[in-house]
Amino acid sequence: MAARGRGLIVLPTTPLEISELQDVEDGLGYAFKDRSLLALALTHQSYVNEHPDAPPVSNERLEFLGDSIVGMVVAERIFNGAPELPEGDLTVRRSQVIRKETLAAAARSIGLGDWLVMGTGEATTGGNIRESNLADAFEAATGAVYLDGGYDQASSFVSKWLGQHINEALESETRKDPKSLLQEYLQANGKQPPRYELSSQSGTPHDPVFTINVLIDNTLIATGMGSRKVDAERKAASKALGIFISLENRNDS
Repeated sequence: MAARGRGLIVLPTTPLEISELQDVEDGLGYAFKDRSLLALALTHQSYVNEHPDAPPVSNERLEFLGDSIVGMVVAERIFNGAPELPEGDLTVRRSQVIRKETLAAAARSIGLGDWLVMGTGEATTGGNIRESNLADAFEAATGAVYLDGGYDQASSFVSKWLGQHINEALESETRKDPKSLLQEYLQANGKQPPRYELSSQSGTPHDPVFTINVLIDNTLIATGMGSRKVDAERKAASKALGIFISLENRNDS
């Protein structure tokens, strides 16, 4: 088996040894009670595909769990750290942190790419430095920490490795409103511009409540409510942007 460690080229063709798992724990800053969870978090689907006799389990389920936990921790930190911001700004700042590139950067800081157990084909084509694999590994590690130590430990883990990115998001100015961000995202991905439609209006003339739908390619994506039409449109755009970013991260896995 090739030597593995932070900064080394990895050609992982067999699961990690106990001594290697100890090294990974040192990198993560967390000691597992059940190291099988850590080993699972580092097992890429390509390894399972190339080893049909091995247990047919990869880190994908842990990644699914970790994705939700990362999102919750980041949302909680941004919600508490910016009590004056409306929903649209909170959504934009959260998306800055939970995007694939940021999670991959956190994984690189830990050195997770040096420990990913992949099939030979994936490893030899640079799978251990591919952003989607690194982001997935970070989410899987978060899921493993959660199952091993509970939410508080997982929250501490996420805050440790994403804390700087969270602080940067909190300190940055929101450059554009969610409607502009959504339109730019759609243009960059070859989609039609969004269309906003008034779904309903309630309340009184002096205190109205507008409900606005945002449609993309004639499909209803999200709905927002506000005391002004523009506020309802911004909330709908924020929700739509969050949906697209979540789908993009899931499709990259």
